[in-house]
Amino acid sequence: MRLLRPASMLLLAALALAAPARGIKPQTVEELMNPLLSPDLALWLVGPIAEMATREEIQGYQRLTSDEQALAFVEEFWKKRDPDPAYARNALRERFEERIAEADRRYAEAGLPGRRTDRGITFVLYGEPSEERFDVSEHPDDPPILVWEYDGKVGKGLDGKRPDRTYRFIRRQDLTTFYTPNRRPPRPRVGRPPF
Repeated sequence: MRLLRPASMLLLAALALAAPARGIKPQTVEELMNPLLSPDLALWLVGPIAEMATREEIQGYQRLTSDEQALAFVEEFWKKRDPDPAYARNALRERFEERIAEADRRYAEAGLPGRRTDRGITFVLYGEPSEERFDVSEHPDDPPILVWEYDGKVGKGLDGKRPDRTYRFIRRQDLTTFYTPNRRPPRPRVGRPPF
């Protein structure tokens, strides 16, 4: 039996740590972008496409080395999802592009196009919520929580899944993001004891 040298063991450990977990799709901009492509195509996966694509499609797109390959990949991506190939235009792709334009118009903030914000991604995938309201935040100094409700009548989204019943968003600095309860402990109000 051949023993590995310490340097080889370190390299294998580093590769193991860098490998993405099996079955989990990458979600950060760094994990989704392909730096070998032009700027628009490099970021094509970032946003709702990442939710629609399979893990294998994401990995395949990240292996592309030219814009020509990327454009062919995009066409094939939409061809696979065409609900009626006999029809000259792809209705799913058209709905996606309409919602992208509307998300960019409504939800652009902090220098990001609306399609790449949490509200924009949710809107592109599932459309208009059935109800929109505000709840009081559990933290006294935080802004209200925006709540989107989707009723049981809403069908599958562009990702092929039904939306969650409720999505919560909160404004943090310049960006409205998904709300995560208990992200930080409540701060005591001035003049009140912390207990």
